[in-house]
Amino acid sequence: MELIKQIKEAENTAKKLIEDSQKNAVFSIENAEKQKAEKLANAQQDRRKKIESAQAEGSKQGNSESEQLKSKSAQARQQLEQKASSKMASAVNTVIEFIKKQS
Repeated sequence: MELIKQIKEAENTAKKLIEDSQKNAVFSIENAEKQKAEKLANAQQDRRKKIESAQAEGSKQGNSESEQLKSKSAQARQQLEQKASSKMASAVNTVIEFIKKQS
C-alpha cells in the first residue's frame, strides 16, 4: 500500500513537473517573441532616425554646395562683365575710327 502511494505521489510530482515545464516553455516562447518584436521596433525606429539624419545632412550639404556655386557664378559673371567692359571702349573707338575713315 505504501509503495502504491509513493508511486502515485511520484506520478503526481512528474505530472506537475511536466505541467510546470510546459508553462515555462510557453512563457519563454512568449517572452522571446516580445523581445523579438521590441528589437524589431527599435531597429525600425533607429533606421528612421538614421534616414532622417542622412536626409538632413544631405540637404545641408546640398544647400552649401548651391551657395558655393552661386558665389562662383556671380564672380565669373562679374569678371566677364569687367573683361567685356574693358574691351568695349576699345571696340567703340575702333568702330568710330573706321566710320571716320569711310566718310
